[in-house]
Amino acid sequence: MPVKVKEVDGFQVSHGGTVSAKGTTKAKAEAQANLLRGVAHGWRPTGKKAKHHSAPMGEFWDKRSKL
Repeated sequence: MPVKVKEVDGFQVSHGGTVSAKGTTKAKAEAQANLLRGVAHGWRPTGKKAKHHSAPMGEFWDKRSKL
């Protein structure tokens, strides 16, 4: 579903007929729209940082965290 951000007494974020946010700032509305687009494309919010692109098994972050 397309995510829409429109200005109505602040900003409103909607997707597929469902309103996700009302009366928020433009920056927060755009950030939420980006999150909703990511979820629609298969991204899952796990709370973990992404692994470094040059370390296939994550050894880059493992070495950095042990310092």
